[in-house]
Amino acid sequence: MTTVTVPESLEGQSPPSSAPAAPAQPWSISRWASRIGRFLAYGFLAMVLGAVGFSLVLGLLSAGAATIVIWIGLPILVAGVLVAHGFARVERALQSTILGTTLPTPAPVRAPAGAGRARRLLTPLTDPQNWLDSLWVLVNFLLALITFPLALAWMVGALATVGGPVATLALEQTLPPAEGSGLAALMGVAEPYTLAVDVSLQVLAGLLFLLTLGPVVRGLTALHQAVARGLLSSRYRDQQRLLRTEQSRAAGRSAESAALRRLERDLHDGPQQRLVRASMDLARVESLARKDPEKARAVLRETREQLGLTLDDLRRLSRGIAPPVLVDRGLAAALTELAAISPIPATVEAPELELPEHVEIGVYYVVSESLTNTAKHSGARSVRVELARIGDEARVRIEDDGRGGAEMRADGGLAGLAGRVASLEGRLTVSSPPGRGTRIEAVIPCAS
Repeated sequence: MTTVTVPESLEGQSPPSSAPAAPAQPWSISRWASRIGRFLAYGFLAMVLGAVGFSLVLGLLSAGAATIVIWIGLPILVAGVLVAHGFARVERALQSTILGTTLPTPAPVRAPAGAGRARRLLTPLTDPQNWLDSLWVLVNFLLALITFPLALAWMVGALATVGGPVATLALEQTLPPAEGSGLAALMGVAEPYTLAVDVSLQVLAGLLFLLTLGPVVRGLTALHQAVARGLLSSRYRDQQRLLRTEQSRAAGRSAESAALRRLERDLHDGPQQRLVRASMDLARVESLARKDPEKARAVLRETREQLGLTLDDLRRLSRGIAPPVLVDRGLAAALTELAAISPIPATVEAPELELPEHVEIGVYYVVSESLTNTAKHSGARSVRVELARIGDEARVRIEDDGRGGAEMRADGGLAGLAGRVASLEGRLTVSSPPGRGTRIEAVIPCAS
């Protein structure tokens, strides 16, 4: 089986298209207890490491800022941001190991080639991520000071469901009656019922903490994850977005250049040659018009045939640009026309969709090239084209019942399709197992 996928980006998060969400797992006490235990372990480590990091980073940054006027502060500031960067790396490892959070590291700012020692030394101060790491060290420590004691207190309150009544009954048996007054006595409950009321109130309070312990821990976990993602990984997403844009532009330039070269070659090999011959034939007709009228008429017939073939070639070449039917009647009608002129019987399932013009042209190009490649190489008896919009993406799928075995080769038709789709920040997937046909699927974001 040959499967070729052109990814949307290099980002590992993303993701990326309309992948189905993982099914929700049924509740179990082991997962519930594991989640609480993991957060308590993380919170304890975050508070301990945060105290160390807070002291070091705040001390170094304060000392560096205070002495920057005498230049000695610059190396101290560099040390401060590098220490913060080290604690940020530890946080990524902690959240990945304990909480299962993926926090990708943004690419660092590098000193330019040939930079001097002083320039290389001060480069960490020009990296925005190092300052975000420093801010995270300060914010996360203060956050851990609140969330860890809160989660611990909630867990102790949940344990009071059993521990409270047991302790009350034990004290009732050991303390003198005058010293055993509880909440029920303060509420004025009659003596015979004070013990039962105290136990009931403790059980109810413990149940309240027990039932809300899971949501509280999930909320505190999400809070730490959100702060870490916002300060430690937000620049990674921005860098990936910029990388996708640069790759898209590069792919667009490459695809446009290849398309222009192909169009120039096709024009030179087809219409241009026929037009040159038609011009020469017309010159012959001029010389034969008086001497041999019959021969002149025969040459005119051949010229008319050549001009008809030239017109067919021009129509074929124009299909890959923007045909009038696409502009005048929309994408569905244009795809239906492509299916009608396909040498292989083709069916089209294309509802009327509101798509941006560049997306419509991209989809049309993919279908046109795919049908052409299918007719040339697949040996298929039928082909099916499906167009749909899923969320903010347009998806077109071309599937045939041919021999399969299609491969992505440099300067091949599939490579051209991949470049065209990549120029629109989309992705192209080709599945072509030998003997089982070929399926080409292009997904193009409508906001690209």
